Amino acid sequence: MLVSKNGEIVGGATTKSKRLALRFDATGHSAYEEVSRNDVLELIESGAGPICRSGHEATALAPPTAKNSRSRSRTRWVHDAPVDIPSVHMRDLRKLDNVFSASNEPSITVRHQAILVNCDPVRAVIMRNVTLVFLPDGADSLVLHLQTMFKKLLEDATTPFEFMSLEAILATICNLFSAECEKIVPRGREVLDKMACDDSMLSELENLRAIKNEMSALEAQVDGMRRLLMTLLENEVDMHMLYLTKLYKEPSCLRNLFGFDTDDAEAFLEVYLQTIYGIKTCVSLMTHNIHNTESIVMLKLDSKRNFLLSIDLSLTLMGTLLAVPTFVVGVFGMNLNSYIQQVDYVFWIVFAVCILLVVVPHHYIVKYLKEQGINMSWTY
Repeated sequence: MLVSKNGEIVGGATTKSKRLALRFDATGHSAYEEVSRNDVLELIESGAGPICRSGHEATALAPPTAKNSRSRSRTRWVHDAPVDIPSVHMRDLRKLDNVFSASNEPSITVRHQAILVNCDPVRAVIMRNVTLVFLPDGADSLVLHLQTMFKKLLEDATTPFEFMSLEAILATICNLFSAECEKIVPRGREVLDKMACDDSMLSELENLRAIKNEMSALEAQVDGMRRLLMTLLENEVDMHMLYLTKLYKEPSCLRNLFGFDTDDAEAFLEVYLQTIYGIKTCVSLMTHNIHNTESIVMLKLDSKRNFLLSIDLSLTLMGTLLAVPTFVVGVFGMNLNSYIQQVDYVFWIVFAVCILLVVVPHHYIVKYLKEQGINMSWTY
């Protein structure tokens, strides 16, 4: 249960237009805090300091000159004019709210002295000296993961705080994905093993459907994170804007934003991109196993259906052939005096004819159907 700083139990994401957030400082210590979007915006603007510029004061971008980057195959742009780094607006903070979010697609938005992370279930605002993580309902396990990762990474931090915060959030998301995958995959394998056999196969279809839905949701989340990290790594402007501390301490970098390397940021982002790829591989493999098992089950059901159809065809054929002897028996059973019943051996002759009328046509019909590729055997 989440408790506010006043000791009140907070049951929802908002309380009097404020949201419960977990605030991390540069030492890794955390504290619960109730903040509104206005509070967050004021905190970002105050933290931006004297280099915060309005849109009218910013100079337009000069025509860029491209040169090859040493660390990646991307193109590095060099500017001689100040770069217009967009500042945080209220609409940017509004996207961190589930109510106003247009989609669940994860995103990392880099603004002036702020990094906005919107990766369900983590929504956070990262600044150069503080991080605010907005807590959803039932976030006990998420809080524990975040506190552990922040404390672990900031204990002996040698890189800027914003990188450690972003790495802690990405590590938390990867851990949540891995835990979800480790929870679903064994259940899926157990159901698939049962469905591979005939015992209680149909009873496992509902369980398989639920597991398949969970795997699809997890795969969508992992794919979203993969696209997010790849897009961020390929965006040269955002990669340089991630250096909040450097841009704050060295305002001259704004005149040549692309004059320094982003190897540190690229390194830890690529590490988590590889982790996401590993999780995606595990999820994709499980999804393929489910599809393959479904195909096998459908083949088994088709085989059983064909077997039942062959039995039905055999019984229909026998019933049709028995109709003629039944007619003969019915004729002799009528209350008409034909005197044939008084002739010796007529009963046995009629009985033999009735048997032949059933056996001989059945033999030739079955032989003809086998020649046409239709198996009339009752052996499954």
